[in-house]
Amino acid sequence: MAALPAAPCLAGFVGFRRGDTNGDGNVDLSDGITTLTYLFAGGEDPSCEDAADADDSGSVNLSDAVFTFLYLFTGGEPPPAPGPWDCGDDTRAPDGLGCRDIGSCDPQLLSADASGFARFSLSFSPGLGFCPQIGKVFEASITHEDDGSYSLELSILIAGEPGDECLPDIIGNVPCARVVELEPRGLGNDEIAEMMGLFTNMEVYHEPHQICNCIAIDPCRIGNFRWDETSLSDFMCSDRRLGRDLAQIILDFLESLRDAPNR
Repeated sequence: MAALPAAPCLAGFVGFRRGDTNGDGNVDLSDGITTLTYLFAGGEDPSCEDAADADDSGSVNLSDAVFTFLYLFTGGEPPPAPGPWDCGDDTRAPDGLGCRDIGSCDPQLLSADASGFARFSLSFSPGLGFCPQIGKVFEASITHEDDGSYSLELSILIAGEPGDECLPDIIGNVPCARVVELEPRGLGNDEIAEMMGLFTNMEVYHEPHQICNCIAIDPCRIGNFRWDETSLSDFMCSDRRLGRDLAQIILDFLESLRDAPNR
């Protein structure tokens, strides 16, 4: 869970292209149209208001779309610092504008191939607390055996009884959660194929999300993914983290293995 940022932090947000309203990495006709759609046709709020403030007036209004079109088509001045070309800071005095998402200025996604692993594992650790999820995978490991097969071990969380050793719960909505190990089994061919599809071309960030420079993030459950010596996280402020929704996709895959019959 994320703490609400203070106004000076919002105003001093880093890493955006001024004029890039839609966050695609370019300042072009679509950005002016996106601004107009937001203002007059019920379009979504800009994910980065600082970027949408093309003329750096301190607010997002019609003049920003006009400024963009003049720059693009009549030789007008380019959007002020950090400008339309490079990601950078807002250099004006705090204006109350900020960013929920910085689009193409987020750290670059790189491709990783983890299909040749000897052992994959997932575990969860607490941030400033822990949030148990009853019935969900808690730990998992998949081992590539010498004969070429893959063996699976899973544990899940179940509701505990009085007197059980319970996991801590910072939220307080689970009276007691304890870990139960399921019966180990081998993976079937279809499961192996699905796993290889997930692990062959993974999107990975090697830097924390830039929003972590501004907002205090207080997670209560951090997923730790490991392929042999390669360790990645689902926490957006980790400096080696899985891209986009990949962590949830892998977790969904492991949940499907939990529910599947032994093959």
